[in-house]
Amino acid sequence: MNLFHYLLLFLFPILGVNLYATIGDLNWLMRATQILFILGVFTVYITQNKKPGFNALCFFMFFFLAQVAGLLFQAGNLSLLLLFCYIGGYFGLSREAFQNTQRQTASKTILVYFLLLIAVNGYLLLTHVIELKSYMSSNLEFGVYAIYYFNLLILGVFGLIYYLNSYSKKSVYFITLVLAFIFADVFRDAAHFYLKDSAVLITGNLLWFTGLIFCLFFFLTPERKLRLMNLV
Repeated sequence: MNLFHYLLLFLFPILGVNLYATIGDLNWLMRATQILFILGVFTVYITQNKKPGFNALCFFMFFFLAQVAGLLFQAGNLSLLLLFCYIGGYFGLSREAFQNTQRQTASKTILVYFLLLIAVNGYLLLTHVIELKSYMSSNLEFGVYAIYYFNLLILGVFGLIYYLNSYSKKSVYFITLVLAFIFADVFRDAAHFYLKDSAVLITGNLLWFTGLIFCLFFFLTPERKLRLMNLV
């Protein structure tokens, strides 16, 4: 059974249950399906790679702990542990990308576009966090979310640098998963705080599942340039 067969085996049944849980507002079942999906993806990774790397183990462990924290602590300050666990998982992703990045000289035009892209995305994330503040119960909660979204922005910067320097299949997977996770969090937080719509939450969950699948591809794919470029 190849990699895609494993994905099909785990993906569709769990996605179906997750969709049902989201529509029915069954948070415990939604978290449970996400835990099962992480375990399934990790099983596929171990099957395909007999010598798992530290970065991959770090990512899967912290993402698993994040969902467990979300399942056990659904309210109060302890529920914020989920965000810190996600940050730990993003550390594993960033470290893997950093280890495969070989910096090259950038043209001024590309550098300007790069900085503009970071500025625009940083502004959009900032406005999203500020919008969340009025719906939060404490400064502690707002501070944790601000730290979390700052780490997401750093992850996005890593993704752009890695992609522009490497232009490999691995870097394409990385920038894709980064965008999936960023938009997944924006959609899910919007659904939780100020857009109480199951369609928004479903979109966020689908993006999260997509990001996790691309994480699997990212960790399994060796670094190999698609073509040479002289970028950032």
